[in-house]
Amino acid sequence: AKIFHGSTPHRYEAWLSALVQETLNTFGGDERLVFVNAWNEWAEGNHLEPDLRWGRAFLEATARAIAGPSQR
Repeated sequence: AKIFHGSTPHRYEAWLSALVQETLNTFGGDERLVFVNAWNEWAEGNHLEPDLRWGRAFLEATARAIAGPSQR
């Protein structure tokens, strides 16, 4: 398991952006997949849904990371 202590929307976006870019550089066509696991696992603290602390920041970071640098 991987544990990300001190996660913020900014750090998450940087990590996801790098992962998306690596996927684009490594794979082609239908093999270009990035999975987001358990986007609503509240009990484990593993959620992207809006909350009282960050609002929609994690969802917006996801959208920016997927859009890529040309869409920011």
